[in-house]
Formats: sequence, structure tokens, C-alpha cells
Amino acid sequence: MTELLGLLALFLLGAGYWQVRRQSEFARDWLERYCRQQQFQLLSVYRYRYQWKKGRLLAQFRFEFSHDGLQHSEGKLWLHQLKVLEVSVPVLREG
Repeated sequence: MTELLGLLALFLLGAGYWQVRRQSEFARDWLERYCRQQQFQLLSVYRYRYQWKKGRLLAQFRFEFSHDGLQHSEGKLWLHQLKVLEVSVPVLREG
């Protein structure tokens, strides 16, 4: 029985890791397309935190981008599983 519980725990750990990696790759691909459409240069993407909201586990990613090649700004991306819920970028000023 202990071996079965150990295998189940190992399986759940592996499945969780696989889901986290899958979500990170999805976020990066989605943000690359988004930045290309907005004519931004994507600099970096990282998972910032998880948050329970309305009974769902949401993942927040932060990303750095440049709109003019000199300055960089930070935006936020909220995901539920592999669904984009919200993306926000700061108001950009032309200088």
C-alpha cells in the first residue's frame, strides 16, 4: 500500500510540474505574438505568483518589453490554465 501511495504522489508531482511548464511555454508563445502585433520587443517573461480568485487558481506572469528600443516597461498577463484572462501594459509615452 505504501508503494502505491508513493507512486501516486510521484505521478501527481510529475503531472503538476508538466502543467507548470506547459503554462509557462504557452505564456511565452502568446506574449511573443502579442508583442509582435503591438510592435514591441519582448525582453523577458517570468511567473510572478499564483492567486485564488472566484474558485479558480490564476497564474500571473510579468513581462518586460521595449516599445522604442531604449526604454523598457513591465506588463502583466493573467492565465487560468491555458486561457488568457487579462493582459495589461502601462500607458506608453512617445518621447
